[in-house]
Amino acid sequence: MLAVKSLFVWLLGGAVLGATPVAHDIHTTHTRAVVEDGAVVWKVRLFTDDLEKGLRAWSRRPAFSLANDRAADSLFTAYFNAKVRVAADGRVLSATLLQSGTDKDPVGGTVQWYLLQFKAGKQPGSLSVRNTLLAEQFANQANVVVVLAMPGEKRHSLYFGDGDAAAQTVDLRR
Repeated sequence: MLAVKSLFVWLLGGAVLGATPVAHDIHTTHTRAVVEDGAVVWKVRLFTDDLEKGLRAWSRRPAFSLANDRAADSLFTAYFNAKVRVAADGRVLSATLLQSGTDKDPVGGTVQWYLLQFKAGKQPGSLSVRNTLLAEQFANQANVVVVLAMPGEKRHSLYFGDGDAAAQTVDLRR
């Protein structure tokens, strides 16, 4: 079993501190997902300005701000569960939030990260993912999901872009 500390270090990797905000033309999310012992631990990173725009529209709250709203994590979790569908061996799972935070992007701006968990109950043989985070906001939205299936560290990469709302399924035994 992968040590919990090692799992968190792997999932939380990529933080760079100290940057000045700049405009960006790319709209993307990046996810690292570890499947082990009947759970999927999912760390997603999103540009703060993109996420705020998406949450403002989705919640119909034009003044919403991640920094100033006590319910921001709950709002994100509800949005996430509406836009990301994960099924283990055909059974749809719901995510719960474990942790969240903010990192500075190396080229400027900030990035929000969220650590979520899906409980499958037993180690799944297949995982089906549909990821439409922020696709309603940006025509060029790209969502990348890298799945690491344990044991054996089997990697699977999924790309959702160009309005692709179809689920993609990976065989975790391969």
